[in-house]
Amino acid sequence: MSAVSLSTPAAAVGTLNAVIKAPPASATALAQAAASSAETVPATSFSASAPVAIPPAASGDKRFLYITQMPSGLDSADLTYEALAQAQLQPRSGRMQVWEQPPGAKTAVDQVLGRNAGATSEQARLAGLGSALLEQVASTGTGYKQTVVNIGAAYSPDRIQGKATEALWDIKARPSASTELTIKTQSGATVRMSIHDQKAPTSTGSGIAVQIEVEGDLTPQEKEALQSLAKGFDEALEGLTRDPPLLNLEGLMKADSKLLTKVELKAEVYGLNDKGERAMVLGTRYTANADSREIELKTLKGTATVKTDLRQSAIWGSAEQKAKAVQQYLSRVDKAAERGNGNQELVDLFKSSFAALHGGYGATDKAASGLDRVRPADITSDADAFSEEDHSLLTGLADFNASIVTNRRAVNPRRTNEIDIFDYRVGQSTQISGGSAANRAITQTQTSDLIAGYHRSLRTKREPDLSSDSSTQNYYYTQVEDHSSTRMELAYEKDKPVRALISQTASQSLRTIMVEFNKVVDTVEEPLQQQSRQTDLLPLLQQMLRREEAKELSSEEKQRTLREWNGMVLGELGSV
Repeated sequence: MSAVSLSTPAAAVGTLNAVIKAPPASATALAQAAASSAETVPATSFSASAPVAIPPAASGDKRFLYITQMPSGLDSADLTYEALAQAQLQPRSGRMQVWEQPPGAKTAVDQVLGRNAGATSEQARLAGLGSALLEQVASTGTGYKQTVVNIGAAYSPDRIQGKATEALWDIKARPSASTELTIKTQSGATVRMSIHDQKAPTSTGSGIAVQIEVEGDLTPQEKEALQSLAKGFDEALEGLTRDPPLLNLEGLMKADSKLLTKVELKAEVYGLNDKGERAMVLGTRYTANADSREIELKTLKGTATVKTDLRQSAIWGSAEQKAKAVQQYLSRVDKAAERGNGNQELVDLFKSSFAALHGGYGATDKAASGLDRVRPADITSDADAFSEEDHSLLTGLADFNASIVTNRRAVNPRRTNEIDIFDYRVGQSTQISGGSAANRAITQTQTSDLIAGYHRSLRTKREPDLSSDSSTQNYYYTQVEDHSSTRMELAYEKDKPVRALISQTASQSLRTIMVEFNKVVDTVEEPLQQQSRQTDLLPLLQQMLRREEAKELSSEEKQRTLREWNGMVLGELGSV
């Protein structure tokens, strides 16, 4: 495979005798490494790529065509296209590798591009690119762009440049995967890194395009903060390009919010839908700043979203309490998915998103969140404002809104009002009032809602294949509508508890019809179940505080009681 650097489309107008320059041995080795198509990428350390100005060829042509691999007998010769054509020598495998800028064999971005360009899986093609781009901008603080395109061999400079330009635009317009990481810094600078990949050998060719844009000047501390995200960017790309995909944003969530005020990752992976048409099979958007973090995932089946509100850090519990609450919520998601026939791939992505966002904040963020805000500190961000008893009556999680919604489908042409849908929404909101910790009031509300409808074959749990023919109209159709809420109210006056109340409500509805040969032959409808319960913990809380003050309460008994109270808050009457 030959590798050539490509200038702008306008440079395609020129003479036919542009000079092809043979590379030094290091550049040849680079292209040979690229041709190996290794799927497993070892960890390496490279220097940053300096921005390169494309020099003119010796003939005066404004194009610069750079060979990094040629047949062995030509490695040391300067050649014109005419000489190459007259010799009737074909590049290896009849393919050429064209670079937007002359590649550097010892530079990070170009080395990784050259190494990955021949790989066949998306995961291998993007491996190491995220960290290379972040290390590049952390080292230079400037913009950069590079593209490597694999195209069919051609000897005319115009043909090569035309084919490569067409492939370059096609990679960006119709990639097999693309990602963009945008970071805003405390000093006001913005860094944007993009990767566009086309792994399929299309009619125009395959290749990878990367670009770094920098607006403003980066401080040395901000450069260090960017470099610290290098591994996390790689891990995120590796997970999103797996099959099935895996959400791994832990590294990006460690961004220093005092230096990097906003981090946003957008990624798209393309494949084929059920009709064999090109479609986005996974779209991911992750946004983080000092006040919130959000993940939105889109698949062919639907959308999953989780957003956390980090403005009231005083309500966050210990790592143990948060982990317990997360597991409780994940269990609820599984129950809802089973009851409403949720899409398992989307449910799994939702669960990993939920766990990731609620595992990504803690004691360090509590301190930072108070420092980052210009308004005076208040009890909403005071880590010491609430007592141990208060925290036992809270979930321990930051406030959030989350949902899983599958695409609405009318799959039955004979009954278009029978909609297949899975819509599950869960959230928590907390209101804190009071001028001081001694006169504080907290109300925390958790809600869960499930609306679902689905078809099932009479003989299996699979979706039936329905058509206008009555012989296919044999199925169950189930509709589900559930709701539950838990409300905790806690208040103090002069640091004495005056209210500690847990209120819970739940309702459940399920209806199933049985259809045989397009006729409803049976209807099963569960009676509407409605439940409510109130638990007044004020007497128990007052008694605990009196016994603790009189030193009549052991630590073991107190912790056991607090765990019981926390279990009441996290428990629910219904199944959603």
